[in-house]
Amino acid sequence: MRTWRRAPLAAAAGVALLVAGTACTAEDEPDRPDDSPRPLPTAFEGELPPGVGDEPLRRLHGPGAEGPSVLDDEMGVRISSVGDAFLISSNSEERHVLLDAEGGETLWQGERHIQRFGADSDGSPVLVVEGRDGGTEVIGDDGESVWRGSGGRDTFVGGSVVRRPAGWSADEPYGDYTVSAPGEGELWEFAFEAPPEDGGGEGADEGGTGSGNAEDDAEDETSAAPEPDPDRYGVPVASRDGVLLLDDGAGLLQARGITEDDAGELLWSIAGDDPALAGGTDVQRPRPQVVGGYEIPAEPGGAGGTEESSDADSPDAPSPSDGRDSPSPTGSGSADGGGGTGEAPTRTAVLVRWTAPEEPSVLSLHDLHTGELLWSLSEPGANPSSDAFAPPPLPGALYEPQTSTVLLPQATGETPLIAVDLAAGAIRWEFEDEFEQSISPALAMGGYVYGDAGGGDGAGTQVVLDAMDKDVVAEGLGAYVEAVTEEGYSIVVSDRQRFVFPPAEGPGAEHTAPTG
Repeated sequence: MRTWRRAPLAAAAGVALLVAGTACTAEDEPDRPDDSPRPLPTAFEGELPPGVGDEPLRRLHGPGAEGPSVLDDEMGVRISSVGDAFLISSNSEERHVLLDAEGGETLWQGERHIQRFGADSDGSPVLVVEGRDGGTEVIGDDGESVWRGSGGRDTFVGGSVVRRPAGWSADEPYGDYTVSAPGEGELWEFAFEAPPEDGGGEGADEGGTGSGNAEDDAEDETSAAPEPDPDRYGVPVASRDGVLLLDDGAGLLQARGITEDDAGELLWSIAGDDPALAGGTDVQRPRPQVVGGYEIPAEPGGAGGTEESSDADSPDAPSPSDGRDSPSPTGSGSADGGGGTGEAPTRTAVLVRWTAPEEPSVLSLHDLHTGELLWSLSEPGANPSSDAFAPPPLPGALYEPQTSTVLLPQATGETPLIAVDLAAGAIRWEFEDEFEQSISPALAMGGYVYGDAGGGDGAGTQVVLDAMDKDVVAEGLGAYVEAVTEEGYSIVVSDRQRFVFPPAEGPGAEHTAPTG
């Protein structure tokens, strides 16, 4: 029987009753209990969660602590990570503080709404916040402003600033676009044209009615869809390393250069009904959704496939990785063998989810610069996007870099989540029984997945899983990991106190999150 309980953060530990040492007379009133709160602990005691360093760097609550005043919010706070920093947000007001994880210095603080998490052109995480006068500001994990925009038409997409057409909407995305670099000049401009009114298909039903045969009607719907046409361009949905990804709204994803040498040049494109992709549907062309960008081994076959073996469902598909010693995707490698650092060279890849209503979605991994299909596989659930043209990272997705494991929620089907081996292009494991399906993964680092497990009485606790095989590594601990940075610094909650711990491997070991 599993019984865990997460220790709450409370201002007072409880009430001690003082009992008089002498007998009471009838006239005497009973002594009232005195409030005697137990002091907050100043030292960590108990068992450490897996993946956490040995000794805490500092504590955040109580006299002499090194935490910001926002932690005293009467309604509590939310803590997450942005790259190498901790983001602390008030629950009672729009107030945020960005802290350096290692030293604890305040990098940025603001009282503006945080719209979303994003990524810079090199993949480093950023915060996209409401700017002054209705604009937008992008804050890096060092607290510095990356870009400020004053108009509602400008949006920050993976390090590029995209000016959308006036009156833009996901239903009417057509018009003139301009792509620029933050603080610099224009890189490229283009016009995204609407598809032909007839749908571009010769088999469209001119009368606008079905044939009465479901199979024939499905074929008509497919043929009525506009044919993939890169010359129509699309909506910019992701950008990284001088490559801009466009979604035409009809199932075509294309990559175009946005450097001085190749601005607007078509690098590669792929449609959702490409026969090289796993799965497939006869109803309509699947739409692309960029999950994120990742650094993977650059050697041939190092990402789990070669040019001759791209379909993970084929008999020749590679098997899942069976160890933790694969090169960590830190992004520090280079094509010339790691730049003399001894690290394996890496290349940037983009993970795409192809979705269609009520059909199992399909994943595919591509080299960002060449479009080479490294692998593809079918997911167990249907995962239609609720936010068309949304930039990555995909909400709810987690990445554990030491094992190259991507955790992806499933919107439908028998399992709520799958873990994908990014290197091999195969599903490592799925949540199956009632206990597993009660877990909500929240964090991943050092080969572990940290999840919130609901209790039968409404209370919950944290369970730690092995990212390789979902085996329970720890449960019932008195402490839990609340947030973790890319380098592996963590905030651990124990006995109403928050402690900041260094990476278990030491400060030099990096952890890289998915970006887009």
